[in-house]
Amino acid sequence: MRAKRLALVAACLAAASARIEDKHVREGEVIVIHVGKTCGGSVIDYMRRFAKLGEIHLRPVVPSDLDTAPLVVVVVRDPVDRVISAFNWHSPNGGKPITAAISDAHPRDTADSILYDCFSTVGAFADAVGAFAARPRVKTGKHKTVARNATRCEQLAAAFLAQDDGARELGLPVMDYNKIKTFAHVETFKKLTKEQQAKEQRAGAPGFKNFYSKGHISRGLSWYLTKKETRAALKKKNVWMVQTANCANDTTGAVEWLSRRGDARNEQQALEHVNERKGKKRRELPRFPQEHKVNVYEDRGEKYGGTVTRTPEQEAVLETKLPADSTDKRVVRRRAALAAALAYEYERMNWLVGFSINYRVDGEGVPRPDDSWKR
Repeated sequence: MRAKRLALVAACLAAASARIEDKHVREGEVIVIHVGKTCGGSVIDYMRRFAKLGEIHLRPVVPSDLDTAPLVVVVVRDPVDRVISAFNWHSPNGGKPITAAISDAHPRDTADSILYDCFSTVGAFADAVGAFAARPRVKTGKHKTVARNATRCEQLAAAFLAQDDGARELGLPVMDYNKIKTFAHVETFKKLTKEQQAKEQRAGAPGFKNFYSKGHISRGLSWYLTKKETRAALKKKNVWMVQTANCANDTTGAVEWLSRRGDARNEQQALEHVNERKGKKRRELPRFPQEHKVNVYEDRGEKYGGTVTRTPEQEAVLETKLPADSTDKRVVRRRAALAAALAYEYERMNWLVGFSINYRVDGEGVPRPDDSWKR
């Protein structure tokens, strides 16, 4: 009898857990895995006109998210460009000022803010990543090595790009640094009991929740697809990739694919849906890509320079301070350092391409659009 009661309690807890995990996902929705600093916002804004959407953003995907989805849209970007964009997004020298995201009372209590204390520009950040990689490794245990003579800033830069979220280099993941009061307090924190650690985390920086939810540097595609079970479930689904550089064509293609299956509203139905949802009387649907008003700062600094309208693709090019087509040796070296640190992200993207509907890897190992689904 007691065993039956325990089994019932376990089943109830599992169901409750599933409900919590799935609070943003409903049956039959097209699932959009919105990796930060891609063009995910524009994808969602456009696609929700034509279909029911469930967005997964700022949390890893779980298998149950995908159970009933007719299509899973994964919004991605070149990993180096995405990290550069994410760094600039909350840098004090550009993008949204860091004080807009962190509590003014405790602006220096997160790993993210410490990162900006170390590096004022993304170029300096990339230099530290390269310097850390060049350090000789010293064995400190049976399965552990550390970089010899690496500075704390170099360690932190490497941790933000590490597949393990910095657990090996820092002793605990970057995200846990955001749950304790100061960076210097980490060694003391590690000596506490689990109960004391939990108490300390609950009493962490007031700015933690408000800021880190907007931090995208360490949250790439691999972070969203952390669980093996999730990756296994994803391979069984219809998967559509949207690349930032081809955002408009990829997104409208997804809608066309859904339409051919009868899983999307037609243009007239979409217009009626938009007018009903927004309380407007449009005569035609807004075009895609959706344009955004962008606050412009001279040299991405503090001096306000007005507002312009840009497409996601245009903004992606402008906010990337280390352009991929540059021939400057310093830019090439910095991008190479970031690319080496993010090799696992490129591998994960190519893995995804292997079973996506609309992309294939070419002979040079580069994902390219594939329109064979139209035939």
